[in-house]
Amino acid sequence: MKILLVNPNMRTAYNPLPFPPLSLMSIAAVVQDSYEITIHDRNLYKDPDGKNIGTVLQRAKPDIVGITSLTGPAILDGVLVSRLAKEAGAQVVWGGTHASLLPEQTLQNPYIDFVVMNEGEETFRELIEAIEQHRGYKNILGLAYKEDGQVKINPERPFIQDLDALPMPAWNLVPVERYIYRYTNARRKIVTVTSRGCLFRCSFCYVIDFHKRKYRGKSVARILEELAFLRKNYGVDGVRFDDDLFVINRPRLREFCDWVYKKDVPITWDSNCRADQVNPEFIGAVTRGKCHRLTFGLESGSDRILKFIEKDFRAEQIVRAFDLLNKTDIMTGAAFLIGVPTETEEDIWKTIDLAKRINAYHTHFYPYTPFPGSPLAEYCRKNGLIQYPERLENWADFEYARSDRTAMSEREMKKISAQFEVRNVLHSLQRGELAILSNFLNLEQFQNFRSWTGFFRQAFRSGVRGSVHSAEKPIL
Repeated sequence: MKILLVNPNMRTAYNPLPFPPLSLMSIAAVVQDSYEITIHDRNLYKDPDGKNIGTVLQRAKPDIVGITSLTGPAILDGVLVSRLAKEAGAQVVWGGTHASLLPEQTLQNPYIDFVVMNEGEETFRELIEAIEQHRGYKNILGLAYKEDGQVKINPERPFIQDLDALPMPAWNLVPVERYIYRYTNARRKIVTVTSRGCLFRCSFCYVIDFHKRKYRGKSVARILEELAFLRKNYGVDGVRFDDDLFVINRPRLREFCDWVYKKDVPITWDSNCRADQVNPEFIGAVTRGKCHRLTFGLESGSDRILKFIEKDFRAEQIVRAFDLLNKTDIMTGAAFLIGVPTETEEDIWKTIDLAKRINAYHTHFYPYTPFPGSPLAEYCRKNGLIQYPERLENWADFEYARSDRTAMSEREMKKISAQFEVRNVLHSLQRGELAILSNFLNLEQFQNFRSWTGFFRQAFRSGVRGSVHSAEKPIL
């Protein structure tokens, strides 16, 4: 049996560089010893009309095509691949966050046969065994499927508690060099994941429904084993731990940092963090453990908005955290949401003022997107602010940030975001961090950079229109 796993095109201006499809690599690792399996990442190719993937399908002739999903533009690319896969005679399986949260609607699409809900390793393996042996599907936990024209949704599968029991991701099935990039203090950096889930309750986040506020992490021994593998086989000297929150388990974090320090592990790392976790003890541990960057989901500079979205920290804690971090050599990233429900123009300018005050190395503004099933999206729906799309395809351009819903128009919010992106580049140039910018000089990555240049065009236009503060509060 031949299996093709596809990572649909998820490139946006907010994600200009491709990252390895770790979820597909984990699923592939479970079954690659028993089946002929390949991974195709459409973020590495320019193929808007599907000719490339069509050729791949015709040549490979897979029996099963698995596609991951994320709410947003990637939905349309996933549907395109699904149609071509069905035309090539394959059965189509969707997984990932979007399909997991809306399995019934996903299966209403005529090109999709199965949905693997939540974690896919065990469910996908049982599914392909059932297909191969012509068995039924009703006993496969975590699976949704079609039977006699009806959608059937099986009970959820319990989470995998021991992540160490999973094999190492199938790095052998992806072009690793295409995912390696340069960064400050790292000539060959790559993204990996060491845990699943988060214990916090941020109301805009899909993780609440997807991981049920449960957290599971690999052991420090396993993390070090995977880092040694990446060093030995690919010369990696830097990693981004793309966990929801790598630093959440303090004992594990301290143990990891102690091992890196004592063994002088030749890898620097960065991860996400929360402002309320930063204190002198924390900074001492991560500095000793060769952390070179921490990225914070700060969301807002308004205490009212922070409370509304249940961040469980205040603006003063953000300031205190960055006052400590700015005295160290750790680079900082700050991410803010803009266009959140109930947000006023005053709230937005509090956020902008906070962003300037904390002076992070890099600051990013993202428009709020209602992820289906998240508490904040449900708030929007119950209060008549949005209606969930009736068809899978319509989720591709589903948005909240419109001028009739927010204090600033979408165009104005994009301009704020663009101006901070220019500020980021200027900061990098001032600090001599040319390694970061050199990623975009790589010809293989240039196609991913094109969507980002729109930010710069917007940033150099006139100030934010319609804002009574724009003339007196320039961003740059």
